Amino acid sequence: MKTLLLLRHAQPTQTSPTGRDFDRPLTDEGHAAALLVGQLLRQRQLNPDIILCSTAIRAHQTADGVIAGARYHGALHFYERIYEASTETLIELIAEVVEENAAMILIIGHNPGLQDLLSRLTGDYRTPMLPATLARIDLDIAGWSKLHAAATTTAAAEAGRLVFALPPEAARAH
Repeated sequence: MKTLLLLRHAQPTQTSPTGRDFDRPLTDEGHAAALLVGQLLRQRQLNPDIILCSTAIRAHQTADGVIAGARYHGALHFYERIYEASTETLIELIAEVVEENAAMILIIGHNPGLQDLLSRLTGDYRTPMLPATLARIDLDIAGWSKLHAAATTTAAAEAGRLVFALPPEAARAH
């Protein structure tokens, strides 16, 4: 059994100083939401073995807030491939970089890749991955290298079970 946490970056500004989408920073609300997500992780005792994060500014800033809120001291790795990644790219990255014995991982990235990955693994096409939404998927796989096979079978929607998809405000409810 493996646990995959998906986190869409928090709310970014509409524009960036450079004019590039990649360089859009978080709004003040986005920074606050990232901190709340970290607190939610801590409250639910979710401590990923590794965090895989997009190199986009808004994702990097989201990771900073999450780490502070969670008081996380584990591994954090940045991958440019997560920016604008397809579901296939995300699955391939997980299989390539995550050690088989890691029980829980967190990916901080973007839509539509995260939304598509959630849908593909769970069969849930109704749950939106809005900014700063944290989703937990429990996977019935022995190792991360098995994720691709589980996601490509005819019963791919049964590969994982969506435990929750929560906005950052859920941390305030506890």
